[in-house]
Amino acid sequence: MVVQKKKKKIKYYRLIFFLVIFWFLGNSIYNFVLNLMVQTELVEQGVIEKKFATEAYVLRDEIVITAPATGRVNLLVEPGQKVHKDMPILEIHTSGGTSLQAGRPMVVQAPVSGVLSCIIDGGEELFNPREFANLDSEKIQSIKVKAIDNTQRDMVEKGSRYCKIINNLANVQLYLEFPLNLFTEPIKKGQLLELVFTRLDKRLSAPIIDLKGIGNTAQVLVNVPETWYSLFNVRIEPVEIILEKGNGILIPKKALVERENGEIGVYWVRKGFVFWQEVDIISENNDRFLVNGLEPYTEIILNPSLVKEGQHLY
Repeated sequence: MVVQKKKKKIKYYRLIFFLVIFWFLGNSIYNFVLNLMVQTELVEQGVIEKKFATEAYVLRDEIVITAPATGRVNLLVEPGQKVHKDMPILEIHTSGGTSLQAGRPMVVQAPVSGVLSCIIDGGEELFNPREFANLDSEKIQSIKVKAIDNTQRDMVEKGSRYCKIINNLANVQLYLEFPLNLFTEPIKKGQLLELVFTRLDKRLSAPIIDLKGIGNTAQVLVNVPETWYSLFNVRIEPVEIILEKGNGILIPKKALVERENGEIGVYWVRKGFVFWQEVDIISENNDRFLVNGLEPYTEIILNPSLVKEGQHLY
């Protein structure tokens, strides 16, 4: 009888022992698999900007040169080079004309000093700084700007627009239109607009040198001398106006958790343990929040539904 009781005790202890072993192994395997599934990221400081995308129209001091006769054209100056007033810039070989003209090319001289361009877009007269008072979107749409490169053109017709001289001593200016309520405070002359030139991968602060408005639309003229050569043959340039700029810690949106008590924050890991940290949202873009409340290089959890505060991952 005593022997049977001892055997039952031994079996009972063995069962408990194996259950503990199985629990330990199962828990270890669970944590191992969970650790493989949990995704983390080291957060860093960053900036989120609120932008307004629009088109800028380039205003320059330009004089168009038309062909004085029909014939074969030959450039005497490479486009992009500086020329001085009365300098020969092209010649036209005509097949007719007076006896004095026959067999002799007509030489065209530069009417002013500047830089030669053979890109004609039809907006040379309208997109002039002196025409700012007359500029509006309706007038711009009516002229249908289209750039034509005459560099490789062999023949010209009398009266056709062939090239132009751009005043390289005058600053390049941009005409911009945007809603009047785009900024919280009224805009004024001398105010700096922070512009991003996405095509050029360039940003600069441009002072407003003139402004007006029609209805709910602001029309401004800004000075951008740094872009003179970048926009040499460009009439319409995509730009972004920076409206707001926030600094903080960037986190993926999927990492943010809202608790039942209304707290907003993230789970983060240190030495294998999961912690909770409440954060304040400053701003956001398509896939990230800009927040306060985290230190740079904190390791946050990207799939928070898999963890809970105080959990040991590894």
